[in-house]
Amino acid sequence: MTTTSAIAAWEAEGLRLLGTTATPDERAELRAAAERLALASRARSAPGFDRCAALVCAFLGPPELGVVATCSNSMKRIAREDHLWQPLIRRFSCAEDMRRAGSTLTGFRDYARLVRLWNHPDRNSSEEPPGMDAYSVVLEINISGQRIAGGLYELEEIRDGPWAGEGFGFYDLDPHGRLTPTALESFDGDPVRRMTVSVCVVRKSDKKCLHLVTDIGVDDATERYILFDSETSCSSFNNVDRDYQDDYPATHDFRLWGAVWTEPGNVLRGFTSPHGELRLWDPEADHAALPAEIILKRWHASKNW
Repeated sequence: MTTTSAIAAWEAEGLRLLGTTATPDERAELRAAAERLALASRARSAPGFDRCAALVCAFLGPPELGVVATCSNSMKRIAREDHLWQPLIRRFSCAEDMRRAGSTLTGFRDYARLVRLWNHPDRNSSEEPPGMDAYSVVLEINISGQRIAGGLYELEEIRDGPWAGEGFGFYDLDPHGRLTPTALESFDGDPVRRMTVSVCVVRKSDKKCLHLVTDIGVDDATERYILFDSETSCSSFNNVDRDYQDDYPATHDFRLWGAVWTEPGNVLRGFTSPHGELRLWDPEADHAALPAEIILKRWHASKNW
């Protein structure tokens, strides 16, 4: 059965199924759809179509070729032809070195691998980094390895206090009251000093995750908050234009507010109405606590997704 006869059979079956319940307008719309399908099929099968489309694609860049590839299977085949991607691959000075090292990838797959490796500007094109709505945060608070609080949270900037706008606040951190002094009474000794925090970011568009910190412990305690920080179990988010000491990169820390003490500076019993603050601390920045928009840019540019 030819493509044209298959479309005709599809149209006839559609009209039969609609039967007498369909209005004249609905039957006309079905016929018009069938005609559009037939026209598109004839265009794709025309002798010069592939050649013409390939010539047009030769003038397109990576983002545009990606759009063309989403149009149909036939356009995807044309947009992924190796000869279109070879000039783009040559932008990477290491491409020949990679081949000598044994790489067997070609065309689009080779270009995509090089972009992931080196974060070439084509990766992000001219698009602005996504905003807070593009991400969720998975956060977990443990005591001696046992989960006490946590969950999936949406991002919002720190609302007030000394670090307003310099990071992200979590204002519904403990809806079940698991961090209150009463809830923590069941733990022996000083449970707060054994607390750790783990955080990762989830990109909503593709569900990929970005590691921030794992089991960072209490680094400092004040009358109002506890600071969780570590440089050994954190991913670094350095500014590529700055030089960093190996043991002092740009990393995230976490503050847990609402501390309740038995006496000032004595034993920390727990937290009332706790909220958290996630910041990115950059020792090479003019102002070490970075604004939320810079944090989002560093996440967006990370190669660790």
